[in-house]
Amino acid sequence: MKKDISFEKNYLTVADVKSFLCISTTAAYELTHRKDFPVCRLGSSIRIPTQLFLAWVDKHTHVPADLAAVRQEVGLHVG
Repeated sequence: MKKDISFEKNYLTVADVKSFLCISTTAAYELTHRKDFPVCRLGSSIRIPTQLFLAWVDKHTHVPADLAAVRQEVGLHVG
């Protein structure tokens, strides 16, 4: 059963990122090692600032030109 992700939290776990992006656990951990990915390391714990994560997803989401107008019309954005 998929856990609902609350974006009211200030920080997400790797499991939250995995679930949101529908990727494997390995892929989610690989993201945390990217230099451009927002991550907060607290000892062995990894937390991802929610708003920075959503901005990162938005920045890395390619929207074809013909859909960009529709995206703006309906106010679609990730964050």
